Amino acid sequence: MFSAIFNRGFDLLGRHFVLIFGTAFFIMGLPSVLGAIFLYNTTGNAEGRLYESLLTHGWLTAAYTMACVTLYLINYSVITEIAVTGIARSEFRLGAALSRSLLNIIPLLILFILCGLMILAGFILLIVPGIIIGLGLSVACTAYIAEGKIDILAAISRSFDLTRGHRWSLLAVFICVGLMEFAIAAIADAPMLFVGQGLPQPLIIAVSTLINTLSDAFSLVFGVAAYVCLRQAKEGQPTDSAADVFS
Repeated sequence: MFSAIFNRGFDLLGRHFVLIFGTAFFIMGLPSVLGAIFLYNTTGNAEGRLYESLLTHGWLTAAYTMACVTLYLINYSVITEIAVTGIARSEFRLGAALSRSLLNIIPLLILFILCGLMILAGFILLIVPGIIIGLGLSVACTAYIAEGKIDILAAISRSFDLTRGHRWSLLAVFICVGLMEFAIAAIADAPMLFVGQGLPQPLIIAVSTLINTLSDAFSLVFGVAAYVCLRQAKEGQPTDSAADVFS
């Protein structure tokens, strides 16, 4: 399972690198950067009083936060479709994916909140139950998007069912992906350590926001690869059937 997920993930990145990261840049990265720079110019020009300014302009901060959450959920849905159709080697239709992503905003938000609360409850009990619940829920959002006609609770149940018997392999995958993300972010941030002090604050904000956006897209690809591999292992279905819901 471990090697299968990485093989599919890197194969997908190799074949659809420009599509995946280009989509993430235009849907989430660029709007977030422009919004962050606008917010900084409006509230953060007074050095040392950024948080005070953000609270003073609370409505603006709240609007930016809501916009970022909305864009994140749209990006999550579209990148998931790109990954699923890419792994299945079927046609990706951007217009249809964007339409579906708008319908997925509220359900995905509810699903993220429910999963977060369940994981938090697990960590309140003990660390290990929290990890197990987190791994059990790791493909819930992907299942909701990829399987189309299931509801929120069914997506949660589906995730627990698919991950059963493979959760420690998933933990190893997510640890490795996290380490790769950390290494890539560290390399990307390294130049900022040397010249960052002399750069305008908006530019630093822009670079940091873009790195986070592209890092999210990178990890999401492996999350989808995990879902497809789990589904194939559990149900024995061919890989190309994973994208049937988008046809």
